[in-house]
Amino acid sequence: MSITLVTLQDDGFPPLLRASSDPPPVLYVRGRLEPDDRLAVAVVGARRATPHGTRTAARLAEGLASRGFTIVSGLARGIDAAAHQGALAGGGRTVAVLGCGIDRVYPREHVRLADAIAARGAVVSELPLGTPPLRRNFPERNRLIAWMSWATVVVEAARDSGSLITAGLAAEEGRLVFAVPGPPGEPNAEGTNGLLRAGAICCRGAGDVLEDLTPQLVETAAALAAGRPPAARDGPAVPAAALRGLSEEQRRILQALPPTRGLDAETLGAACGLAPGRLLSDLLELELRGLVRPLPGRRFLRSG
Repeated sequence: MSITLVTLQDDGFPPLLRASSDPPPVLYVRGRLEPDDRLAVAVVGARRATPHGTRTAARLAEGLASRGFTIVSGLARGIDAAAHQGALAGGGRTVAVLGCGIDRVYPREHVRLADAIAARGAVVSELPLGTPPLRRNFPERNRLIAWMSWATVVVEAARDSGSLITAGLAAEEGRLVFAVPGPPGEPNAEGTNGLLRAGAICCRGAGDVLEDLTPQLVETAAALAAGRPPAARDGPAVPAAALRGLSEEQRRILQALPPTRGLDAETLGAACGLAPGRLLSDLLELELRGLVRPLPGRRFLRSG
């Protein structure tokens, strides 16, 4: 087994993870991290997935992988495994993030899948060799999944699913969160439907993810081509046409909101000098105009 160490200072370190609030100092890697992996989407969900859920995850991952996205997931049973398999079936790359040392595979029945992923992508961990798959490791593993990716898609999740932790971590970093809706009363739909109610974006397939990610990707590519760092909290000025008909308060909100990373309501209110009630009222009107998008965790970003 060939294992490579990639440090935070190395060029091969995932750029989105490096830009996060708490990147690990080192990653243990089987396989190879590639520059193309910066175009990554996480696909996660229930371990006890339904047959419909695994088919959905596989089709979603295959559709994204065939369009050049690297699929990031956690090698777990159910949705995670289906996402990795779908990416491989789509001829694309996939990255598996482990909650144990990279010299171990958990669950054991995924040894062959891990080998296939390492051959076509990468298996990574921040944990030292020999670390067992302890329960406390997996929330930390989830943060890497979320923060390596432009967006996180939750396909199925029960009310207490670890996938909801991944979605929350993504939202905290201002990354987009998608959820696949499910029928009321289905236990594996409680978590995803709850995410949708909290502001996640409805995902019916790969096309929805591509449509909502495209503005961010185009903006970042333009910044890089111009030799500027990608926009974060200080994105480009709002076009004058978008400001027409808005109150002075709403203009301040729109100018303060970033286009590629979410801002929480408390920080936004302090930046604009607005009380919570007034702020939320203005945000609702801006959302109805298509100028603001809510994220889970009462975070917001500029859209349109």
